[in-house]
Amino acid sequence: MKKTLLAGALSIACFTGGFGVHANAQENIDVASFIHSKQDVAVVIPLQSMTYQDLYKKLLISKLAIEEHGIVTTKNSITAKFSVDPELSAQEQKEFKELFGNTMQIKFTPSGNSFKGEILSEGKWIPLDNKQLNTVITDLFLDETIDLKPGGYFTDAIGHWAESYIQVLYQLDIISGTSATTFNPNGQVTRGQLATMIFRASGLDANKDYEGPASYKDLAKFAGAKEVAILEEYGLIDIFDGANFEPNKPATREEMAFVVAKYLESMDYDVSKVSKNNPFTDKNKMRPETVEAIGLLKQLSVIDGVKGQFNPKGNLTRAEFSKILTLTLVLLDDEE
Repeated sequence: MKKTLLAGALSIACFTGGFGVHANAQENIDVASFIHSKQDVAVVIPLQSMTYQDLYKKLLISKLAIEEHGIVTTKNSITAKFSVDPELSAQEQKEFKELFGNTMQIKFTPSGNSFKGEILSEGKWIPLDNKQLNTVITDLFLDETIDLKPGGYFTDAIGHWAESYIQVLYQLDIISGTSATTFNPNGQVTRGQLATMIFRASGLDANKDYEGPASYKDLAKFAGAKEVAILEEYGLIDIFDGANFEPNKPATREEMAFVVAKYLESMDYDVSKVSKNNPFTDKNKMRPETVEAIGLLKQLSVIDGVKGQFNPKGNLTRAEFSKILTLTLVLLDDEE
């Protein structure tokens, strides 16, 4: 009889927040007058203690948590975009659009060990002084309890569609880079890496929860052998039902879906209230035991396909899995 995972779900609640936008038409723009917090939080963040790389990481995290927050990153700048707040009065919205058009843009660029900021107003980039910049940063980062890990500034993920998901999982200590400065977002995820990331997300302990070796015959030289054994005990990796686990073999999309669905169930997520309908037109190519798992994740908006197909035998990229696992953690956090 398989065990039920009782470990608490990892929460990304510390990454959530909210803000609105106010405008005040004047030549010397008072940033405090058009950015405000929807939550009653007062935080002062000394700019001299924040590097450009930390700014990049925090903005990516806030982008994921706050729907109205748009972030565009390049090798040399970060631009935060804010739409007009619909709750503003008609006059305030008029003033906003006179200053910024339909979207306010604030651009950050490296400056020494820190950064500088500019705001686009009436077609011109206007520098922000330290007081204005502190106001912007304070309002963007409502929860200063986020303790950023060293590293995580992956130059090959800058501007990638998955960079926010990658950053969240890196800060949660679930994923690692391929080097100190690279992530290889389009690289494949191996079975061993899939097991490692699911294990880290589960909150299990490789020493405390280990009760004996896995049934697989090829794990003697695999560093994650204990993790695989524990996941097998919990029934999370039953899709790998051969005599060997083959940890270096690329995981397929259907194998990933099976493992993630089992992970959700083991974390006590109530899947009984969710349809398992699988709408993909290529479900006849799926292993029978993965059809409902893929349907479940599709109904939960965790996975998607292309032109109605899921491509179950296709390999999984590191970027794709970063998004899928992050959205799964969000589901668990929302249910709590």
